[in-house]
Amino acid sequence: MIHRLDLDVAIYRDRVQVTHRGSGTFVDMRAEFAFSSDARLVEHARYFEDTLVRAMRQVLAEGGFSLKEPIAHVVRFDGDLDETQKALIETGLRETGFHEVIFELDA
Repeated sequence: MIHRLDLDVAIYRDRVQVTHRGSGTFVDMRAEFAFSSDARLVEHARYFEDTLVRAMRQVLAEGGFSLKEPIAHVVRFDGDLDETQKALIETGLRETGFHEVIFELDA
C-alpha cells in the first residue's frame, strides 16, 4: 500500500520527533549539530533541516510512501512560538520538501 507522506512534527531542544499519521511510524532524532541556543529553540535553520531530513529518511525507510505534496503538522514546540520562530520552522519544513505546513499547536 502506498501512503501519503503526512507527518506530525514535534520540536524540542536539539531534537525532533516525527510520526507518520497513516502508519504510526515514530522516529525520535537527536541533532548531530545543535540547532538550539539558550535564547531560541531553532537558532540554526540549517542544522534543524539536517535533523528533519535524517528523521524523514528513517520514516521513508519503511517504504510505500508517495512524495507528492507531503504535509507536515507541527504538533509540539518547546517554549513559545513567536512569529520569527514560526517562520524559521515553516521555511525549514518547506526546504526539506513539505508542500503544506500546518501549525496545530493550539488545537
